[in-house]
Amino acid sequence: MTVSVTIDRVDVTLGHNHVLKQVCLDVQAGEFVTLLGASGSGKSTLLNVIAGLLHVDSGHVRFDGESVERTPPQKRNVGVVFQSYALFPHLSIGDNVAFPLLAARRPAAERRRVAGEMLELVKLGGMQARMPASLSGGQRQRVALARALAANPAVLLLDEPMAALDKQLREQMQVEIKRIQQRVGITTIAVTHDQTEALTMSDRVAIMHEGVFVQMAAPEDLYRRPATEYVAKFLGEANLVPLLDGRILELDERHRNDGVAVIRPEDLSILPASAPSGAWSFEGVVRIVSFQGDRYRIELETAGGAPIVCTLPSTADVSSLVVGGPARLGCADPSRVHIIFPSAVLAESEPVAV
Repeated sequence: MTVSVTIDRVDVTLGHNHVLKQVCLDVQAGEFVTLLGASGSGKSTLLNVIAGLLHVDSGHVRFDGESVERTPPQKRNVGVVFQSYALFPHLSIGDNVAFPLLAARRPAAERRRVAGEMLELVKLGGMQARMPASLSGGQRQRVALARALAANPAVLLLDEPMAALDKQLREQMQVEIKRIQQRVGITTIAVTHDQTEALTMSDRVAIMHEGVFVQMAAPEDLYRRPATEYVAKFLGEANLVPLLDGRILELDERHRNDGVAVIRPEDLSILPASAPSGAWSFEGVVRIVSFQGDRYRIELETAGGAPIVCTLPSTADVSSLVVGGPARLGCADPSRVHIIFPSAVLAESEPVAV
């Protein structure tokens, strides 16, 4: 049985630090939600609150509407996969996976059966007798996941589970974990600082900053329509072009206002000087052109003296850009330009219910 998880105006203070500030969160039953944020944003603290490893100063934690903040961790029916995996080195893989059932005093035959089923689920069937030291990092992670699922928890919590893996293996495991989560149908809440990981695995991503949520949305919506400049800059590369009442960015009449246009690098291109005036373009004098592997970094000085730093994909043809010369950049598809107006920008200290 899987459940919904509700965080209702939770406050947590650790020492002199106000870590969580009136945090609200609703996770639907069977949903995969990732808490994404920089170190110190409060995401791991919130995960520990859900697991019952930290007490709240105020507010409520509810599973299917029932308050659990006074329920001890062992009675919350929550499975947790830690960054370190926390496998018992002296126990076989099968015994590691079966350990939650042993702690629950389930019969030996049931423990063996469930351990075998869980190892098959994570594609480690037939490896019950192996010891943790003989496994690769990816295999140990699969064992930790199988153990977390063995007791049929209502909620699965993942605390930076792929931080110790190399890039290639991490990408493989992102897809694998999502496959397993969808097959089991369990409510899953993960914590990571890896943006690709969050976007790949999640139904929705919640971005945390200084103890509050600043936006929560489906991965593509979050990327294409960030609510604040912080979200736009935090999630991937973003070209932020000030509108300044249309003096920098050429606009149609509907969008002549102060604000910032967000244009992702893949949507920005260099326009020839002879190109007709477009609705989404800006120009300036080239000050810097630098190649950075997977991208170009371009710095322009606008007519008013304001600098604009832009990012273009490494496939862009920058041969027409000469330091000291004019340049015009633009986006051919207006639907790919997202505008953040000052009236729509929340103060960073203001909690957001998600």
